[in-house]
Amino acid sequence: MKNLAILGAGGHGKVAADIAEQLGWSVHFFDLAHPEISECGPWQILGDEKCLIEHASQYAAVFVAIGDNETRERKQKEFKALGFTITTLISPYATISEHVEIGEGVLIVANACINIGTTIADGVIVNTGANVDHDNILEAFCHISPGVNLAGEVSVGERCWIGIGSSVIHQIAIADNVIVGAGAVIINDVPANVTLVGCPARIVSKR
Repeated sequence: MKNLAILGAGGHGKVAADIAEQLGWSVHFFDLAHPEISECGPWQILGDEKCLIEHASQYAAVFVAIGDNETRERKQKEFKALGFTITTLISPYATISEHVEIGEGVLIVANACINIGTTIADGVIVNTGANVDHDNILEAFCHISPGVNLAGEVSVGERCWIGIGSSVIHQIAIADNVIVGAGAVIINDVPANVTLVGCPARIVSKR
């Protein structure tokens, strides 16, 4: 088995590690909080970010398993600049059309369904049971939470967080840095840097 370094030893990291092992990787955890924390589920945390960099030659790839979109973006770009290979992890229990483009550092979790013509940029999370219909565009480092439903021809901007169980009707454009609350229903285009909640969704704050 090839060694995979996972940076980020929280709940999101456990999900990524579980998928990685299903794909045949040997998982090794690193976290900035080491040595204050030493375990992540059944895995030991071997060290911090500096330790990972020092032992880079031992790892075929790295996966940045940090849920916060901005932090994940920053760390993934840092490690790529250092020469690390950034891998993508796709659950064998996800359903994905052969005609989908997927970038680096993407996590696609079990029971996600992604249909033809969709493009997924670097660092995107498509979480448990999310449905992404045809011809969607998921921009870099956005997070499609568990149980989200995106209809056809939806675009989701960079670093967006589409909350658990929310829905987006067809041909909607969501700009960058948007937060969509749990269970919201998006029926209109969304400008950048806002938070929406409700059914139908309404803007409640600007960021």
